[in-house]
Amino acid sequence: MIAVALLVGFVGWTLLVAYWPPIQALDQRLVAKPLTHGSVVAQIASAFALLTWPGLEYLTLLAISIWAFRRRLRQLAVSLVLIVLLAWGGGFLLRLAFARPRPENALDLITSLGYAYPSGHLVSAVAFCIGIGATLNVTRQTVRARSIWLASSFAIVTAVAVDRWILGAHWVSDIVGGILYGSLAACTALLIAGIAVPVPHELVTELLTTPEPTRKRCAVIYNPAKVTDWVTFRRHVDYELSSRGWERALWLETTIDDPGRAMADRAVSERVDLVLGAGGDGTVRVICDRLAGSGIPFGLIPAGTGNLLAKNIGIPLDEAAALDVAFDGVDKPIDLVRISVDDGPPEHFAVMAGIGIDAVIMEGTNPDLKRAVGPAAYFVSAAKHANHPALHATIRVDREPPLRRRAHVLVIGNVGVVTGNIALMPQARPDDATLDVLVASPRGPRDWARLITKVVARQNREDDQLDRLTGARVRISVDPPDSYQLDGDTIGVCSSMTAEVAPGALVLRVPRAIRRAIEQGASTLELAEIAEQEAATESR
Repeated sequence: MIAVALLVGFVGWTLLVAYWPPIQALDQRLVAKPLTHGSVVAQIASAFALLTWPGLEYLTLLAISIWAFRRRLRQLAVSLVLIVLLAWGGGFLLRLAFARPRPENALDLITSLGYAYPSGHLVSAVAFCIGIGATLNVTRQTVRARSIWLASSFAIVTAVAVDRWILGAHWVSDIVGGILYGSLAACTALLIAGIAVPVPHELVTELLTTPEPTRKRCAVIYNPAKVTDWVTFRRHVDYELSSRGWERALWLETTIDDPGRAMADRAVSERVDLVLGAGGDGTVRVICDRLAGSGIPFGLIPAGTGNLLAKNIGIPLDEAAALDVAFDGVDKPIDLVRISVDDGPPEHFAVMAGIGIDAVIMEGTNPDLKRAVGPAAYFVSAAKHANHPALHATIRVDREPPLRRRAHVLVIGNVGVVTGNIALMPQARPDDATLDVLVASPRGPRDWARLITKVVARQNREDDQLDRLTGARVRISVDPPDSYQLDGDTIGVCSSMTAEVAPGALVLRVPRAIRRAIEQGASTLELAEIAEQEAATESR
């Protein structure tokens, strides 16, 4: 509605300026008296015009967008780039199309080049102020900070408008058109990127409204190596809690020696109302393991390279959007997998476990390369370990007869999508109380090429070198012992693993559309597609 109202206002005003003589006559009457060149007022006005040159404001927004992208605020980053493109590019094209000359007494030749309508300075000033307001909203700044922004925005826009009028650089109608188009461009960009438009009256309402106190408490378990901007992240969480009247969060930092076990145990022992987990797949797996059966909702904030559980369930990878889901989403019980390695003590995983080449690939992936190129680093490691030997494996699902294979790939999955959006198990569902098993037994390069094509293309034709099995309990034994991984982290070496499904063991906070899809039987592959569609719909 905001964008539509601004579009109607701008188009209507533009038509009046172009075709209604009274507007043109009003411009002539209101044109500023010429300033004396070299006077103090003229020098101050010219200096201010240079200080508020549109290029500086657009460069500032682009710099903030780079900062936002590095801190996983992807939607904010996209919105700021769109603001620059629509405000600068659209304003430039409009001036060329309208081709309206400036007043004859324009004093500042440096910033008064080109055509007049709409005012480029006003377009950029308004767009800049709205972009900064959106940044303050997304980063959950205090009401005081946003109130200062609101007052400053009105002051800046007013000062720029008066400055352009004093210098004789624009007609009054150019200034009004610039304000309207700057607002339209910025609001449209925010709506496309799925960012809330910072509406002034909502801030006033927030100032006058005191949230009702509650006794809810949240624990935040975070991996400092994965949360790139801890200060901003903490501000986000503190804002969400204070705006909802929650108590202060229980902040629990993981360590190299403990990726989250003691922290999650403490959160469970204190019976918090929500656990937020910010980290990579390893941190998330440990939190899920300790929350199993507790009934405490888990809000997942993806902060790693793989983010496998988030991608499979449809949780946004953008930090701000994931926080919105954690606080405003709905609870959905999903399955976990209870696994014992070499008959040792059991633990849980949420995504996949594997023995052999996939674990070796995970272990051989360079951490620095992961930070630099993301998931592509796994493919580099896969090329290095392409000659990893096959294993003599025995696979038994439930009470079925054992299956013996000379296998390269042995994967047990609760969900089906891995790094690179490859669906190893396209029909896997997170709440079906069933495990999915994939066993690949290629004998040579041609077999590898055929099986990889089959998996990537999601072909369901039978193949004697590719087994897809399902059941509630799976036991795999291999000879010789080899590396194994849980949710993308290589843990050690084993000769056997026994996995059992733990139905509904984890209460996960998910988007409403995702819960509906899960309850209707959607696979994790379909959930990922639904999440992409929802994001696209919100952007529009």
